[in-house]
Amino acid sequence: MATRIYWVYKFENSAQLGIMSRPRGNEWLEEEILSVKKQGAKVIISLLEKDEIRELGLERQPAICTKHEMAYLHFPIPDRSIPDEDKNLHNFLAQVKKRLDQGDCTVVHCRMGIGRSSIITGCLMVQDGYKPEEVFSHISKVRGLKVPDTDEQEEWLKRISRTFKK
Repeated sequence: MATRIYWVYKFENSAQLGIMSRPRGNEWLEEEILSVKKQGAKVIISLLEKDEIRELGLERQPAICTKHEMAYLHFPIPDRSIPDEDKNLHNFLAQVKKRLDQGDCTVVHCRMGIGRSSIITGCLMVQDGYKPEEVFSHISKVRGLKVPDTDEQEEWLKRISRTFKK
């Protein structure tokens, strides 16, 4: 069964932003990447840490994305945690925003597509004008389950949103 993308946000230029669980790894990985591409994604963002990537058999994900003319971006965040609030986060978000501005449908994954994926997706939605206090209820509705994983993640989005340029 192919990985399902939950398209949670559509930009004015028709680029979409989605969330998914991590793809199945090892011998299923290429099939999973092709399925993601068929669902419209041009960019895959992984928020997994290196140990998780190895454990889940996803080491070939960047190469397979390249082979199938998809972009692969990696921004590791510890499971059930939050990113560092530094220049790297803002630079990463700017890189993703550039792809979205080009019309590239983008999908974000962590392990289960609940916590880390929701906070990064939430950042991009807030930067596009969505209210921080409404992001998680919207994503939860689309996902069919409560996001994010922790109160810390929810509070972090509210806090980091104040640093975004209006």
